[in-house]
Amino acid sequence: MQLKIYGIMIGIAILMAVSHVWAVGITVDADGFGDDMDISDVFAGVTLSSVGDYPGLDGRVYAHSDGLASTGVSVFANNLAFERQWNYDWGSGFALRADFDYAADTVVIDLIGDNPADFDIGGLYAYDSDDVLLDSVVSGNLVYGEIFRAQISRLDFDIAYIIAGGAGAETVHLDNLAINVIPEPISFLLLAMGGGLLRRRKF
Repeated sequence: MQLKIYGIMIGIAILMAVSHVWAVGITVDADGFGDDMDISDVFAGVTLSSVGDYPGLDGRVYAHSDGLASTGVSVFANNLAFERQWNYDWGSGFALRADFDYAADTVVIDLIGDNPADFDIGGLYAYDSDDVLLDSVVSGNLVYGEIFRAQISRLDFDIAYIIAGGAGAETVHLDNLAINVIPEPISFLLLAMGGGLLRRRKF
């Protein structure tokens, strides 16, 4: 019995170690798409949407050229009149949401100050599959065009989706989303390897 438990513990440790080695990075960026092109469903493994109760928000995400872009020439945009601006006012704003086909352990995105007359504050919020807030990061005061590379890193692959936007009454532009995931076929392979190890330990 003790040998079996010991084998299980070894298997779990190995799975945790190699999972990070076999993780895959995914970059989601608006560059390469025309202005106002719907990019909600064009990225493998990631679905983008615009969320919040702001009147007229259609739930989609578009590409739009922007002189404030942190990479290339385009940023994420919505269908509202201020298209490239995003706000996360705890459900009543117009925020960017990204859902992942496979849970992530790390998510990063650029928050960009967009107010030439004042500062902006932006935030990144990570949730699990049960809609529980796992972690968040909020920028300091961002001057016009200043880029804050917001990052959330977890010990486990438990981030199901993120929401990003300006905090409070502020707005920010958003660009260059990147995530770190384990594709499902590799997850199954890891489990199979672990099972094989346990069977060998048993004999």
